[in-house]
Amino acid sequence: MLLTHIYFNGQCKQAIELYKQAFNAIVKTLIEDSSNLLVVHAEIFIHNELLILNDFGNKDGISISGGYQLCVQFDNETDLLKAYNTMKNDSTTIEPMQSTDYSSCVVRFIDMFNVRWAFWV
Repeated sequence: MLLTHIYFNGQCKQAIELYKQAFNAIVKTLIEDSSNLLVVHAEIFIHNELLILNDFGNKDGISISGGYQLCVQFDNETDLLKAYNTMKNDSTTIEPMQSTDYSSCVVRFIDMFNVRWAFWV
């Protein structure tokens, strides 16, 4: 099993809420520090795949998205558009929504938490 683990450095709760809205993500585990301000460990399911998140992980407190991309294949364009419209605020477009040789609808972007995504049908 290969799992993805992302560090949010203080914005993990906000990321979980956004991903719940965009994907109907299910929170399996949420462990917070004693102040309930930071997430020590969280596990969520997006499209039946486990994603691990927290607010810690880098000694210098800096987490930069690079060298990876989370890819989500949707069953239909309606679901893709719902998720993308939920997540596109404060995002950076890498590849605008378009049709390609391999999909009727593809979009690639970096969300407000500096996580790189690719959505396609």
